[in-house]
Amino acid sequence: MPNTKKIEELLREKKIYQVINDRVVQAPPTISLKEALHQMQFYRSGYIVLTQDGLVVGILTETDIVQKILPENVDMSRPVSDFMTSMLHTLSPQASVGEAIDLMAKKKIYHLPLTDENKRYMGMLSVRTLIRFLAAYYPTEIYNLPPDPQQVSKSQEGG
Repeated sequence: MPNTKKIEELLREKKIYQVINDRVVQAPPTISLKEALHQMQFYRSGYIVLTQDGLVVGILTETDIVQKILPENVDMSRPVSDFMTSMLHTLSPQASVGEAIDLMAKKKIYHLPLTDENKRYMGMLSVRTLIRFLAAYYPTEIYNLPPDPQQVSKSQEGG
C-alpha cells in the first residue's frame, strides 16, 4: 500500500482552512423555524449555524429536523433555538484534516463548526467537503473502489 503513508501525511499536514468552501449559512437563534428551513433550502445546505454576536450558540441540521421536527406537529413560527443542538463540538480552522475526520467519526458529526479560541464562528466543515477533498487528491483510489471492499463476484464479468 504505497499511498497509505501519503494519505496519512496529507491528513496530518493539510489544515482545515485549506479545504473548506467559503459558503456560510448562519442566522441568529431567534429566527423562526420556518425562516431557518427556508434558508437551508435556499442555500441547499444540510445545516444552519446559529450565532449571537458572532459566537456560535447552536446548529440546526437535517438530523435535527428528522428527529425533532418531523415527528411532531410543530408550530413553524417557533424560534429555531427551541430545536437547535447547542452542545457543539468545534475545531479551529488551523486544526488538521485528520483531527477533523477523527472527531467527526468519533462523535458521528456530519457538520463541524469552525471557531477561533473565543468561539467566534469561522466556517463549517462538512463530510461532503471532506469527500470532495479526498476524491480530488486520490481520484483513482476513491472512484474505483467497489461498494463493498470485501465483495467477490459470483460470476464472470462480460458476455
